[in-house]
Amino acid sequence: MSTPPTVLVVEDDFLIRTCLIEFLEDSDVSVLEAENCATARGFLHSDRALDLLIMDISLPDGSGADLGQESRQIRPDLPIIYTTGHGMNLDGASPIDRVMTKPYQLDAILNVVHELVPTS
Repeated sequence: MSTPPTVLVVEDDFLIRTCLIEFLEDSDVSVLEAENCATARGFLHSDRALDLLIMDISLPDGSGADLGQESRQIRPDLPIIYTTGHGMNLDGASPIDRVMTKPYQLDAILNVVHELVPTS
């Protein structure tokens, strides 16, 4: 039996965050949650295992894109799924990054999670 992937969800919208987390947990994904950059930084700087980051671009205390760049300094191999309702250009981003435009389908997010974090 393989270990479920651990995903950090960074989303300030309570309803979106809750629905995504419940769906992922029901799909055998372990989830950590953050509603802002400050909480996400705590997880990124910790020793907690993380397999993937799902992050909103627009957060109340900073830019998800900036936090993504910061996370590259801490965890260079951590795949990131950016979520946005406004579009985003990934020029210069890592090949392990993806952008999902809101509203997104939950199963589409799960497919990208499985693409970026292969199970053994």
